[in-house]
Amino acid sequence: MSASRIGILGGGQLGLMLAESLLHLSAEVTLLDPDPGSPAAARLANTHARAWDDPVALQALFARCDAVTFDSENVPAAPLSRPEWSQKLRPSLSVLATTQDRAKEKAFLAAHGLPVVRSQAVPSGGDVREAARTVGFPCIAKSALLGYDGKGQHRVDSEADLAQLPQTAPGGFVVEERLSLRTELSVIVARDARGEEVTFPVFENLHRDHVLDFTLVPARVSPELEAEARALALRTARALQVVGLLTVELFVGHGRDGKERLWVNELAPRPHNSGHVTRQCCTVSQFDALARILCGAPVGQPQVHPGAWCMGNLLGDVWRAQGRTGGGLDLSAWARFPEVVDVFLYGKAEAREKRKMGHFVVRAESPEKALATARDFRAALAAPPTS
Repeated sequence: MSASRIGILGGGQLGLMLAESLLHLSAEVTLLDPDPGSPAAARLANTHARAWDDPVALQALFARCDAVTFDSENVPAAPLSRPEWSQKLRPSLSVLATTQDRAKEKAFLAAHGLPVVRSQAVPSGGDVREAARTVGFPCIAKSALLGYDGKGQHRVDSEADLAQLPQTAPGGFVVEERLSLRTELSVIVARDARGEEVTFPVFENLHRDHVLDFTLVPARVSPELEAEARALALRTARALQVVGLLTVELFVGHGRDGKERLWVNELAPRPHNSGHVTRQCCTVSQFDALARILCGAPVGQPQVHPGAWCMGNLLGDVWRAQGRTGGGLDLSAWARFPEVVDVFLYGKAEAREKRKMGHFVVRAESPEKALATARDFRAALAAPPTS
């Protein structure tokens, strides 16, 4: 029987947009988020401000819902281990536990023959400096837990940088060889309980200060590399036996041997920031796909609409440039940019540096034009007002 009562652990922008897709399928949606000011809390009535490890709140959620998912891999896995709860979780508890810990994730990928950079796990209390020497310079030391958007990452270019490394990090460290990158890609796989699977288009991602800046469709890579990226994402989703979504972040670059390869960087078993563009560029968005899987409906292969597309993130610095602390934004500049087909503001009350506060999507005749327009539009939003 198709599920119609769906729970979401997380009320951020990802949980909010997923809930919107579920409501289109007439599903009953319940969200749980520790932040009483989450984007979902302001827009959806059935959002509860409770901790993710609150046993009373979890009991009520799982008793009410036919299936439960999450909008962040940082949702703690241990409290969800009760069998009657974990059997309703999509993706599974095993997927969550593997992908929320960089050390476990790297070990899983390597064990399944998936291409990953040379790395070494350093458990809590271990010697991260010695691990960096073993991996070799240049390298990056990353916290094993709770790292995203560059948080908990430390560049180590030489012996002199070792003194700046912290002694501890959440869950210990993973020390990785640093690649010489040509580009960064991501592929979203949607996979249902019957093993039916589809892939979204390959996204080209541009970052600034470790935070996703722009996503382009189509990616500016060869058809051969695009096919390889899709195949690699499917191999990864099958190895994890994902039911739901899996975003596979990929590097195109070379290591110390000088050979350019496609590498698996990180996994996200949920909707992904780069996939926001699918709400406009595809016949089925990433949120629609996950909603259909959770409700037991066929996903269908997403088709890409004609043209080129660019998603741009709106961070807190745009609000601050407008003299705002959060909430809404002056969008009067939008009138000068007809290529901008959507602006989505998340409604967060506090605009902090590097905090994702919204996004927008541009449609143009080429990826280069879409990217140039996206840069101009965001700069216009952040420009000081003229008198």
